[in-house]
Amino acid sequence: MQRRSGIAWALSLMLAVAMPAAAGSAVTNVTVGKAQTLIKERAGKADFVILDVRTPAEFAEGHIDRAVNLDVQSRDFEKRLRTLDRNKSYLVYCRTGNRSRQATIAMEALGFRSIIHMNEGIVKWKQQNLSLNRPS
Repeated sequence: MQRRSGIAWALSLMLAVAMPAAAGSAVTNVTVGKAQTLIKERAGKADFVILDVRTPAEFAEGHIDRAVNLDVQSRDFEKRLRTLDRNKSYLVYCRTGNRSRQATIAMEALGFRSIIHMNEGIVKWKQQNLSLNRPS
């Protein structure tokens, strides 16, 4: 019986990750091109945060200008997420879109109101030769 419930849970999670944002959802999926436009329009504004959910090592290899790093795989991810202002808009990205999708699910469950998911990830950003910040 336990095996069935584990399979059902895994299938439910897979469906949640695979399904596009539902009507009325706080999550909007965007391409790299749309994300770049949003960043140009809103970067530096107090109500807009670029959230990189990769590991600190990945973040150090290069990240979008003004991005804040919050590793979705860290033990304290949810605790740190709870400290963020739920009324701001968050552009969320990772390497390919998988971890950022997990982060957007958690954010929506916590009541974040405006979540923009760059679903193609930083890999696509790099393929388009867009600029990245790297620590010196």
